[in-house]
Amino acid sequence: MPKSLYIDPNEVLRPKEHEIKFPEIPVMTYDKTVAQELEEKNFTKEDLLHIYRDMFVIREFETMLNLVKTTGGYNGVAYNNPGPAHLSMGQEAAAVGMAYTLTTDDFIFGSLR
Repeated sequence: MPKSLYIDPNEVLRPKEHEIKFPEIPVMTYDKTVAQELEEKNFTKEDLLHIYRDMFVIREFETMLNLVKTTGGYNGVAYNNPGPAHLSMGQEAAAVGMAYTLTTDDFIFGSLR
């Protein structure tokens, strides 16, 4: 392997004759009730309870972090966290929905700056 490898940007970045095409992706089209999801057997009642529990736990954790940052403690326990807190309250469903169908064969990568 060479220690230096010249890459000519004029060659690498020149327009190509190929293109990537994607099928149309519907946006904002989900319109089912919990009863419909259960009737269609997309989820079991236990699945939905686990999903709700996961969202609830994430919200409580985010609430705890917010209280630590804004009041210096949580449930009577004082704690000083001088670092940043990037909260995502209100986005619990996105996190749980993305992760719910993951298996041990899947890989995910974070994108925090």
